[in-house]
Amino acid sequence: MSLPAQQNTIHIEALRKSYNEQASGDVRYIIKDVNLVIKGGEFFILLGPSGCGKSTLLNIIAGFVSKSGGHLRIDDVEVKEPGKDRAVVFQQADSSLFPWLTVRENVEFGLRMKKTPKPERRRISDSFIGLVGLTGHENKFPKELSGGMKQRVQLARVLAGDPAILLMDEPFGALDAMTRRTMQKELIRIWRETNKTVIFVTHDIQEALLLGQRIGIMSVGPSSNITDIYDNPLSFPRDEASPEFGELYNQIQSHFAR
Repeated sequence: MSLPAQQNTIHIEALRKSYNEQASGDVRYIIKDVNLVIKGGEFFILLGPSGCGKSTLLNIIAGFVSKSGGHLRIDDVEVKEPGKDRAVVFQQADSSLFPWLTVRENVEFGLRMKKTPKPERRRISDSFIGLVGLTGHENKFPKELSGGMKQRVQLARVLAGDPAILLMDEPFGALDAMTRRTMQKELIRIWRETNKTVIFVTHDIQEALLLGQRIGIMSVGPSSNITDIYDNPLSFPRDEASPEFGELYNQIQSHFAR
């Protein structure tokens, strides 16, 4: 079972990541002085232009990339490496699914590695395959699935491991507009049913407003940080045509028109 949401709070203080320039010896900061608290159970958006360090910050939270300074804690524990409490959903599902495994086998892969008994694996995979709307497709291989269905498999596999925190790096960016909208709605439904903490990276303002409870605006790199945070009070399901949606959209867009 997932931990109670309040136990999954992420604390980021003066976080920075730098790389040394080989030729000059200069230090180049990708992100610098990032300060942020993401509450357990929250759907938080990292919004900013391409190249601003969104994915770098996400990978530091995941434990894939080491920080150069500052602090990153989940509750009272400093993050230094990947952990089972965090899982990443990538933009390209093809790179994370095993093409020689069926939908069910892909979803159960992590459970097999943990030596979960077969009856329990089947129960868990049935649950999450159903949750993402793929019942009836259990025996198909990735090559037989559409892009949106592959992303559903990736999400089901991540959820089957029961992480407290979902880190999503532009997961719908490669999908067509109709499939993307469907997946956005499905993600909100799944988040509300599972009470996971979600950190979602995007450069699309509309997507940010459709999904997020709070939206962190990242500045243009290098030395990017979070300049502003917007609360999104709109109730679900959100209507892009509403005046409130348009007003918030214009406020956020003004950050990128300067």
